Amino acid sequence: MVAKPQKRTPETKSSGKRTRTQLIMLVFGVLFAIAMVGSYLAPAMGIFKSVKPGDSAIIDYTIRDAAGVAVLTTSQTVLVDTYNSGDVSFLTSQMSLVGGANASSRVTAVPIYLPDGTTADFALLESDVTDLTNGILGMHEQESKTIPLTLSDLPQQMSATGADQMGINFTESQVGDRFTIAMTITDDPTIFTDPENEISYIRVGTITGKTNDTLLVNFGYSTAEVKVLSIAQA
Repeated sequence: MVAKPQKRTPETKSSGKRTRTQLIMLVFGVLFAIAMVGSYLAPAMGIFKSVKPGDSAIIDYTIRDAAGVAVLTTSQTVLVDTYNSGDVSFLTSQMSLVGGANASSRVTAVPIYLPDGTTADFALLESDVTDLTNGILGMHEQESKTIPLTLSDLPQQMSATGADQMGINFTESQVGDRFTIAMTITDDPTIFTDPENEISYIRVGTITGKTNDTLLVNFGYSTAEVKVLSIAQA
């Protein structure tokens, strides 16, 4: 007689191990799926959040003059493009604004990075900042917008002597020339005074008129291109 081989009964313990392993993998898969959905939903949820009065917002921005030339920007691409076109511009950092808030002072000092590696303060005037804080109201995260600036025309008259004292070559200057100047700004935001003062700010001006002994320079800017990066609700 030939003995028949006995059939082996699967071990219950081994079967239990497979069940636990499958359960662990299932739980891991569910958690991973939830995490992935959350990562996609987080940016999408930003479109439902908008800047309301009192909310804080972090922005990227570019300030442009009447000719559309960038004078202040958080974008290195814009900075390089402006330099390549032969114009003056400065790189700054992102700004935190409170939606709908009035400017806290006549001048807001904005840090800028100079070509020699040092830093200085660029002057944003009271109306510039107020235009920005009001302009971002209703904007969503990652939304971009061009905000018109109220004080686009800020003319200042300089004598030939005064221009030369400030480092501007009066004889060679022409209408359309842009230049950078360090100046103090008094309580009256339309008055620019002695740059030798201890507190001074950078501002970019454009020559809009010239006579035999005077220059007319516009220190106002026309638009601000703004992108809201994040919103912290009040």
